[in-house]
Amino acid sequence: MMEAEAQGKTVGFERNSKPYLIKRLISDGFDTVLILGLFLLFTALLMKSPLAATYNGYYERYRAIEAEAIETYGDDADAITAALNGNETYRDDRFAASLHSYLLKAAAGLMAIAPVLLIFPFCNADRATPGKLMTGILPFHERRQRKAVWYQIVNRFLFVLLIDGLGLYLLTGIWTFLLVPVLRLIEILCSRKDKTICDMITGVMMIEKLSYDGIHK
Repeated sequence: MMEAEAQGKTVGFERNSKPYLIKRLISDGFDTVLILGLFLLFTALLMKSPLAATYNGYYERYRAIEAEAIETYGDDADAITAALNGNETYRDDRFAASLHSYLLKAAAGLMAIAPVLLIFPFCNADRATPGKLMTGILPFHERRQRKAVWYQIVNRFLFVLLIDGLGLYLLTGIWTFLLVPVLRLIEILCSRKDKTICDMITGVMMIEKLSYDGIHK
């Protein structure tokens, strides 16, 4: 049993003990909100940059076709829908606009996730994200019984970017930022060691920093 002083009281920690669920929720929630804020910022900047010119061109063309259909058929929604569905140019331009919009948001997602899950962990000795550093949670290499190593941090970043980010966003859009914390909570509750799928794949578990007494510190 290890002991740590916290606010004048002696608190006992078992060696490499897992953090309380509320601390996991706070740390993951903080990181998610931080990523969301950066994502919205970078999305707004990219949409106003020259990189959005192609998207804007397709968007304006398919919206012009919609406006023309509405002007032609008035309040007849069925006629408008039939006209648009039968217009190949409209369908192609709308698909192209959606594709370019997704690519711009994918770039914004990369720029938002990288500082929080990749750059920041490499800039501190604990290899922790801002939320985990704030709550005293340490990413732990379970097999080697030491702090997480560089390739585990890279693999976690790639998992979140490709699966929790690009993949889920393609299906759910902005709701991704609400669904990911919920999914992680379910994964933690279903795991004896409070591990998410990302933790399992990358060989990491989260422990209390104060409880860590590994050989390699």
